[in-house]
Amino acid sequence: MFKFKKQWKLNFKGHDVVVENWWDLILRTGERLIIDGKVVDEHKGSVGLSQELKGQIRSNGRTHRVEAKIGSINFGSKSGCHIYVDGELMGDATIIDDAERG
Repeated sequence: MFKFKKQWKLNFKGHDVVVENWWDLILRTGERLIIDGKVVDEHKGSVGLSQELKGQIRSNGRTHRVEAKIGSINFGSKSGCHIYVDGELMGDATIIDDAERG
């Protein structure tokens, strides 16, 4: 099955934050939030308009709330992601588009 995947990556205080969004030709979708290589939130299902993923980063004795909001249009053919840490939009995420056969 052919799968399309998009990732957004950023670094927050030395912690890697990755948001993945994928979809295939029969409209199955999935999203996940990965912090420092560990999946902390994940959704799978059929095409929807938006998803929200949540996690936490612990740094210097403080806990930071991470939220990723993914939206799509045209049945997932276009998607975008906003990543927030402690309610503040992080604007320096790197976007990676990919397609793979699986």
